[in-house]
Amino acid sequence: MQWLTGAGLKAGLGAIFGSLEKRLIGALLLIVACTGALQVISQDRAIKLRVESETLRAAATNTEHAEQLVKSISQFRLATHLYLSPEPGVDASESDDGELTDTAIRIGEQINALRATGMELYGLTQDNAALNDIDQHVATIIDVHGNPASGRAERAAIDDRNARMAALAAAIEAKASADRDGAYDQLSRSSSNWQWLVIGTGAVTIGFALLILFDLLFNILPALRRMHVALRRLAAGDLDIEVGDFRLRELKALSGSLETFRRNAQAVQNLAFTDPSTGLPNRRAFVDRTGERLAGANGQTFLVMLADIDRFKHVNDDYGHAVGDQLVKLIGERMKHELGPDAIIARVGGDEFALCVALPEAAAAPTLGTNLIGAMRAPFDLGDYNVAVSISLGLVEAKGIEAATGDDEASDREAEVNALINKADLALYASKNGGRNRATRFTTDLAEERELSRALERDLALGLDDGQLRMVYQPIHPFQGAENEVEALVRWNHPLLGEISPSRFIPAAERSGLMVQLGYWIVQRALTDLARWPGLSMSINLSPLQLAQEGFVGFLMDCCRKQGITPQRVILEVTESLSIERNTRALMTLNLLRNAGFRIALDDFGTGYSSLCMMKTFKFDRLKLDRSLITDLDKDPTSQAVFDAAVTMALRIGAEVVAEGISEEDLVSPVRSAGCTHVQGYHYSRPIEADAVQGYYEGSPQLEGKPDAGRKVA
Repeated sequence: MQWLTGAGLKAGLGAIFGSLEKRLIGALLLIVACTGALQVISQDRAIKLRVESETLRAAATNTEHAEQLVKSISQFRLATHLYLSPEPGVDASESDDGELTDTAIRIGEQINALRATGMELYGLTQDNAALNDIDQHVATIIDVHGNPASGRAERAAIDDRNARMAALAAAIEAKASADRDGAYDQLSRSSSNWQWLVIGTGAVTIGFALLILFDLLFNILPALRRMHVALRRLAAGDLDIEVGDFRLRELKALSGSLETFRRNAQAVQNLAFTDPSTGLPNRRAFVDRTGERLAGANGQTFLVMLADIDRFKHVNDDYGHAVGDQLVKLIGERMKHELGPDAIIARVGGDEFALCVALPEAAAAPTLGTNLIGAMRAPFDLGDYNVAVSISLGLVEAKGIEAATGDDEASDREAEVNALINKADLALYASKNGGRNRATRFTTDLAEERELSRALERDLALGLDDGQLRMVYQPIHPFQGAENEVEALVRWNHPLLGEISPSRFIPAAERSGLMVQLGYWIVQRALTDLARWPGLSMSINLSPLQLAQEGFVGFLMDCCRKQGITPQRVILEVTESLSIERNTRALMTLNLLRNAGFRIALDDFGTGYSSLCMMKTFKFDRLKLDRSLITDLDKDPTSQAVFDAAVTMALRIGAEVVAEGISEEDLVSPVRSAGCTHVQGYHYSRPIEADAVQGYYEGSPQLEGKPDAGRKVA
């Protein structure tokens, strides 16, 4: 009987009323039960009323017969009296006998009628025999009337019987009336009970119906409406809605599933709009939020910026990607602190941020950009490391976006913001090309420059096919020894734009995916020319893309074999942007090439952070010092000290040292004094055409340690 306890009863009611299905089925069963009960009660009452009506009708008939009996006996007594005591002068006749007999017959008929209805005539206290043998009583009366000798006693007996007959008839009439009244009262009570039962059952049925209607209107339908609203908002992409709790089991189960779906979808949306490494918004989130911000700008000016961490690749190379991600996060936090909580800051690339901030009326965009760059210069505490970095910025000012209407509103905003990002990207590109650690404001000139770059990308493939590219060679002179050497340099004579610098079309080749094809062409052309100069060696610049290309070693060996060139005559130059300590394929390629006899040189040494790491990872045969270390040698003692240290370090690892950019005679002496093994620059020769190389060396004496022994060739 545990179900009778409070907890059991509550659990039982919860099992019934907590289910929408059981609730509706229970409500229908209650209505059906009440309707059936009303039908059963009505049928039972109808049968009883029909029986009681028959009883009342029989009682009324008996009462009518009893009244007729009383009346007939009264007439019989009167007729007997007149028959036995005629008035003086009046003789009794046969008509009197007939009247008396007829009355007696009627009395018998009434008695028989009463007996036929089943009325008990003999249970009365009166003399029941008074109504028996009426015909003999009539005969006695006639005999007394016809016998003059009959005395008073005979007449008294007749009167006594008549009196008893009258008393019995009165008793029968009283009983019949009582039976009739009792049947009528019973019928009245049954009718009243029937009405009350019908009213009660109907009231209960109506009460249940009202209770069900109340439950439907104020519990079930509101819950269904809430569920419908939640479904519609979820279908419309509103993931911020709380589905809520429901008491109905079916809706509760559905709400649980919907809430799980909402949370999962929200998590997916967060992933779609959040950078997982730093928790910052990503590009998609930046586009959406910036579009909304600009749409509600009301004429306010905003500054959209792209920020790039300068040489961030070296941070990853030196400290690892985990430290790099931590650094990016700290930079984002510092930007937020500098620009304020209303600024939109997103990570849109590995080392790139997109920013949107309201531009105060009194502030200028370059000033805000310069302040942000200055704020980034302070070192960042990364636990075991303190890392100092700089950033480059591209700036573009933006007014509020005109609000669109209809389904195209979101796409219009996205297009506008993407256009601003593209402009900021152009300005950022200019900042990085201009030396980094600076802010550049977008101008139309930058857009024209980008269009020119795109034109170069389109025309480069045609230039390769049409023979617009050619190779030129700049001599490299040793201070000691008889080895003559040139560096292979590519030039492009555009049919419309004229001579184009490699600093312009090499990046275009990398962006357009033509760098590998261009690199193959350079190698083939340069080795073909080198085959014409048996006494020379040649330096060839390699792109990181070439070293990562599968089959490059085989290609280079095949080219040398076809031209009859030994690998020892070829020096392959790579830049520190290669980052071989993390590029295992490039490192493996360099090792294969060096083992095959090629010499490997590190170009532009001293311009970046990863040169020392590369020297530790790979044994280079030659280091080419960047001209930025040489320019101020004759003017600045500090520059001379840095240069001397670089040369000394290179010599200590057994590498040759080439000083590039020797454009003046005054630079030759400090370069030689520092220990450089080779020199290269305009002071000796500009790049010359292939046909002039052999003649150049035939007419040019060796340096033999003399700084002025070289010949300048235009």
